[in-house]
Amino acid sequence: MTIKKPYKLLLITTGNIKNSELEKIFTNNILTLVDLLQNHDYVEMNRDEIIVHQ
Repeated sequence: MTIKKPYKLLLITTGNIKNSELEKIFTNNILTLVDLLQNHDYVEMNRDEIIVHQ
């Protein structure tokens, strides 16, 4: 049995942005993020896209 640490990872690669911009990105993508993290262990989100890493 392999123990994964961390169990799930959401990597945010937006660079320096205002908190309000970051909040908007999360608000616009929260349902997609929840769905992806239910099925994948490593997800990256930047200003333009969401990437699933295998």
